[in-house]
Amino acid sequence: MASTTSPRWAPLPVGFGIMLRNARVDAGLSREALGAALLASAGTVQGLEEEHRPPSATVAARLAHALNLDPWRAAIVHAVAVDDAALRTRQGTQHTRYRRPRTSGESPTVSGHQ
Repeated sequence: MASTTSPRWAPLPVGFGIMLRNARVDAGLSREALGAALLASAGTVQGLEEEHRPPSATVAARLAHALNLDPWRAAIVHAVAVDDAALRTRQGTQHTRYRRPRTSGESPTVSGHQ
């Protein structure tokens, strides 16, 4: 599991996702059940466990409660949490739209119509 790098937040500590997954399994929860407890999706839980994204401050508090984390693990979850607004903004993110190269003889499309 490789930690994500983003201009918006620092990489997650190695093993963070494994810690969350083990805590979820120890609590007897599926990703869907934990997502429901967090008021989030199973995909959000998967992203946290695979270290693709950090938890928001709100989700970190819900994680600590839903998984009944000990104070040490709860402190780790809160330490890596980022401000809720930082996860919602796209500022500083460059988006690139890739187009399929046209082959010779193919007419260009306008608004999806030929």
